[in-house]
Amino acid sequence: MVYSHSKLETYQNCPRKYKLSYLDRIPAEEEGIEAFLGSRFHEAMEKLYSELRFQLMSLDEVKAYYESTWQKNFHDKVKIVEEGRTADDYFRLGLKYIEDYYQHYYPFNQNKILGLEQELEIDLYGDRRYILKGFADRIDLRPDGVIEIHDYKTASQLPAQATADADRQLALYQLGIKQKWPWAEKFRLVWHYVAFDQEISSTRTPEQLEQLRDEIAALINRIETEKEFPPQESGLCQWCAYWAYCPLKKHLVELRKLPPNEYLAEEGVALVDKYISYLEKKKQAEEELEKLKEAIIKYAEENQVDRINGSEYSLTMVRKEIVRFPTRGQAERQKLENILREAGLWSALASLDLNSLEKAILEETLSSDVLEKIKNLVSREKLVMIRSGKKADNKDQTKI
Repeated sequence: MVYSHSKLETYQNCPRKYKLSYLDRIPAEEEGIEAFLGSRFHEAMEKLYSELRFQLMSLDEVKAYYESTWQKNFHDKVKIVEEGRTADDYFRLGLKYIEDYYQHYYPFNQNKILGLEQELEIDLYGDRRYILKGFADRIDLRPDGVIEIHDYKTASQLPAQATADADRQLALYQLGIKQKWPWAEKFRLVWHYVAFDQEISSTRTPEQLEQLRDEIAALINRIETEKEFPPQESGLCQWCAYWAYCPLKKHLVELRKLPPNEYLAEEGVALVDKYISYLEKKKQAEEELEKLKEAIIKYAEENQVDRINGSEYSLTMVRKEIVRFPTRGQAERQKLENILREAGLWSALASLDLNSLEKAILEETLSSDVLEKIKNLVSREKLVMIRSGKKADNKDQTKI
């Protein structure tokens, strides 16, 4: 199979969506308004730069082209997630992005254009085992010989520099360009975040590119051995067009089709409501049991008894001492571990096996020096457990 950055990203975001889209080839009828806007902006930029060979389009001409492609491609399955927004709101955003970009880079003669929407093939190791394809928005040659790979982003958030430095899409394109044009030596990766009129750039070392090859190959191997393709829920789900096929969303889709008077009678809804009802009763019962347990222990202590009898059952108090340890991540936990290492007890306690350490503390098999050092890092408590059983047969009792 031939892969792409978007295919790999889809798998990592949600394996089930990857399967539905690329293996089952189920067409996505819906399209997010953000993606629709992005496509129209890309088309406007491709038109602007492709025309430079013959003429410099005016800003009004670029806007008019954008408007015509918007109207031509708009359909009733364009999905608007943000509440209260309309398609016109996003259309006007696109006009603003074009205006800002045009004014920023006019007259667009800074570099020599080598490719627009340039198709690239990336053969990771040159043996045709791992093949990827992609389309670079624009490839420029600077006067100093540096190849710039440009990508337009209409995202509403401006990423950190570290995000750009870790981005793999344009780095993969760099590998493809190097294979296409072996003479290319120096590269600069450039992202245009047009919502902010900002440009972010990054470069890659040979070592980083080699690491990228290995990471992509490992990811492809993982995809090709995947059996389950489980759904992975995230904030991206609200833009997904495959809810009707997703085991996490399918039931909700079906419920939305029901009239209000049939909704509560639907079997799944009834089962969930009944389950939650019992769950809430269980929680209330557990809270009451905890209160009863405290009262029972208090009664036993005040009357100096270890067993209290009811009409049919008895409750037996089982007292034991336990040790409380600091949890992982706490500074006290690290101090405790350091003390045990210095005392040569780390391996004997199986890398801080808490059960073994508790036993050593309670049985006082640790040296007095170690016990003194850790006494402020742990605490000892008296624990009372209650065991219930039939009065007629106290040998077979059940812990509660």
